[in-house]
Amino acid sequence: MRGERRCCFGFMVTKPDYYIVTFETDRRPFSWRWEIRRHSQPMGVKLGAGGYPSQGAAESAGERALKEFLVELSKEERRCR
Repeated sequence: MRGERRCCFGFMVTKPDYYIVTFETDRRPFSWRWEIRRHSQPMGVKLGAGGYPSQGAAESAGERALKEFLVELSKEERRCR
């Protein structure tokens, strides 16, 4: 996939399971979007946003969202123990 970028922040003990993908859509002029995906199995929901003017802007926003997602996921996992 064009513009794929994987990002990890070291929250996982094993190989990072979540990553960011950026891609360009047909929507102009702000055609870039990002999505959070998981290696091990599909997430069941789509997490992402669009409307960015460049791949760099989409990557930056996606990385921030992934970091926040992993922090909240970690909190949820601790609550369930």
